[in-house]
Amino acid sequence: MNNIMEKLDGLIQYVLDFIHKVKGYVEDIIAFFEDLRDKIEGLLDYVEGKLQSIEGFVGELKMNTEEEVAA
Repeated sequence: MNNIMEKLDGLIQYVLDFIHKVKGYVEDIIAFFEDLRDKIEGLLDYVEGKLQSIEGFVGELKMNTEEEVAA
């Protein structure tokens, strides 16, 4: 009976250790995707800024072209 209790305790400890390891892996995966999300948001902000800059340049070019045609 004592041997069975020791094996059961060992099994329970194994399961608890396994759950703790899996929890660590899940936390690492979550941190990875949060970091990836932050990097993608940064990239999108950068691209948006560049597009706005291009849009401003195209607007100025268009205005200058219209002024030259009118002159």
